[in-house]
Amino acid sequence: MITTQELAQALERHLAGTPHFVVHAEVRPGGKAIVEVDNDQAITLSVLTDINQGLRDAFGEKLDDVELEVGSPGMGNPFRVPRQYQKHIGRVVEVLKKDGSVVMGQLTAADAEALTLLVQHPSTVKGRLPKMDKDPTAIPFADIKSTKATHKFN
Repeated sequence: MITTQELAQALERHLAGTPHFVVHAEVRPGGKAIVEVDNDQAITLSVLTDINQGLRDAFGEKLDDVELEVGSPGMGNPFRVPRQYQKHIGRVVEVLKKDGSVVMGQLTAADAEALTLLVQHPSTVKGRLPKMDKDPTAIPFADIKSTKATHKFN
């Protein structure tokens, strides 16, 4: 049986020199390995298939009794790694703060300490677009429970 650390190390070796990055790697009790990989642009099914095959080649028979699931982070799932914040700069995100309040806005920057948003205020008039603040607001990561990208389908 492989460990989470072995899985993460094999992934890092496989992805070295590519635009892809590890979002999450975990081996769960019961023999299920979960891998989430992303890219600064978009990740394709062929890339995920290549990663799956690369892991199978790296571990060989050790993966015979492990169910390996390789995918990308789902739409609407909270961000797990700093690089996801960089990928979503310019998009509207939803920030759930530790105090339970929710802030929506356009992500303008993110560093090791905080993310910066142009906060979006809902319109009081039905059908009118929400208004964005002109001045950015910094929210320290220490105050954030989760952040996720929002998706609008017309």
